[in-house]
Amino acid sequence: MKHPLFISFALVSALTATAFAQTITPTRVGPVSQYGQLITGKTSQGKGQIYGSCEGVKDGAEVQVRGMSLYWSLMPQAVEFWSEEGITTMVNDMKIQIVRAAMATGNEDWQGGYKGYASDPNTQKNLVKTVVEAAIKNDIYVIIDWHSHQANKQTDAAKNFFKEMAETYGQYDNVIFEVFNEPEQISWSEVKNYANQVIEVIRQYSDNLVLVGNPSWDQNPSDAIGNEVTDPKNNTAYTLHYYANSHNWEGSYQWGESEGLKGEKAMNAGLSVFVSEWGTGDANGGGNPDQGRNTKWQEYINKHKLSWANWSASYISEGTAAFQTGSSKTSLQYTTSGNLVKGYLESNPTTYKACHDVGPESSSSVIAIPLYKSSDHFNISFVSGKLALQSTGSGVTKIEVFDLLGNTRLTKEEQLPSGNHLIDMTSLSAGKYLARVRQGANSRQVRFEVR
Repeated sequence: MKHPLFISFALVSALTATAFAQTITPTRVGPVSQYGQLITGKTSQGKGQIYGSCEGVKDGAEVQVRGMSLYWSLMPQAVEFWSEEGITTMVNDMKIQIVRAAMATGNEDWQGGYKGYASDPNTQKNLVKTVVEAAIKNDIYVIIDWHSHQANKQTDAAKNFFKEMAETYGQYDNVIFEVFNEPEQISWSEVKNYANQVIEVIRQYSDNLVLVGNPSWDQNPSDAIGNEVTDPKNNTAYTLHYYANSHNWEGSYQWGESEGLKGEKAMNAGLSVFVSEWGTGDANGGGNPDQGRNTKWQEYINKHKLSWANWSASYISEGTAAFQTGSSKTSLQYTTSGNLVKGYLESNPTTYKACHDVGPESSSSVIAIPLYKSSDHFNISFVSGKLALQSTGSGVTKIEVFDLLGNTRLTKEEQLPSGNHLIDMTSLSAGKYLARVRQGANSRQVRFEVR
């Protein structure tokens, strides 16, 4: 007789958020295995930060990942690096921990190159999928970026795009969704209205980190203070973009506070901030990098443990391009900007440990899980107060549930056959949790909330 915690249910797959898809297996142990899913949280002083699901939200466990943003998916000098070889080369040569896929969303038409999503959605989606899958294989984080200044005028297209991306990749801890690149000079209420609609679609399939832009090209994350977007998973961060020659990390202008000050103000109000794009030169992408100004910005970034993606991984003829003409997806030659950024990335780790291998398991240690470790189909999701488990394998199945401070709240083991099962979570009090399910070589984790 099965323990009542487990309930077989033949139609559970109709209730789960995602269907089985081809498994993508990491070829190395990287930052995703070490940190887990990126999540928002606050320090004991109430400051907004980014954490990893491995250790949970606690002082000293803040996660900062650093890497490169790809240029718009239009020009051959950029699309060269929208490839598995390009991502792998940057991992090996630059030690990147994150890559940003800045997808062109409109009717852009680069002669001799590519068209934007509105004109050629399949090509653009395939470029994004190539980058996402390359990132998963390299065990790094990847930002799926709706790279638009007018996303609020593209709501239906964005919802359709993010539905497909979240449904396909939303269960991989690697994936981050950036729903609005850089709003122009529109109101925060317009940005928020758009973001709420897109987040609602994403949350049908994924609780992964979402990044939301803000007015005037992401220079106003403090606009969201006391007026945050609606996110049922409470895993949204607000972006801050800067270009070192054009923007300031402290002080004020005649017309108002500096970009850095507004970012700090947002963090101190409890909002998590993410620098999904920054450049070493001028705001238009040109200019020669100023060493002193870049150093000051890096001091600001590191002081606040902010994650970042540098613009841009390309050999476009701009001062902020990282690579020289003659570079390729398998061989990088660096510009002044590229050498500067490569120097900042030098302090990234050279090796990582999957957090399930770090020390003994205990009630104070939340464990991150590799996505799959065998050819079996294995997936879990949270449905109507229960964990829904789908597996083509069988064997002893171990359920562990942690609160986000790392305390064990439930453990259970049971011999289960292949098939679909519902695992009752009604014994848990209201709150947010991380569930880990292991069956043989297969492991999976999911965040959920009991209301």
